[in-house]
Amino acid sequence: MKVRSHGLPAAAALAAAGALPAAVVAVAPLPRALPVQQDIWITGTIQRGNGQFAPGDYTTIQLDRPAASPCSDKVVTDILLGQTGTTEHLLLLPYLNQRVAVRGRITCPASGIQFAPTPDFVFPIY
Repeated sequence: MKVRSHGLPAAAALAAAGALPAAVVAVAPLPRALPVQQDIWITGTIQRGNGQFAPGDYTTIQLDRPAASPCSDKVVTDILLGQTGTTEHLLLLPYLNQRVAVRGRITCPASGIQFAPTPDFVFPIY
């Protein structure tokens, strides 16, 4: 029996030269940016705010997948919920600690990214 090893010396030479490891390095893709002022659906878990995004009582949505913020080009995993121009930040309190799909719009107030949910379009995910 003849054993062929023609590819073995070439691979060893490339590995020794350092060309092979550099070509194999994988880069994680950047998360997709959320659109601004368009109705979109997002999924995540509704949580009570802890003072990180705003003072007082409010709700946030912990996204199922990280996304790029259109307001700051940073990766976000948690978004403040509320209607722009109102003080209603407890809109989805009945869904606290539940995973939901919700329709709404991303806005960029001076304080950062905010999601204005449409309360009629909230669906628990079981």
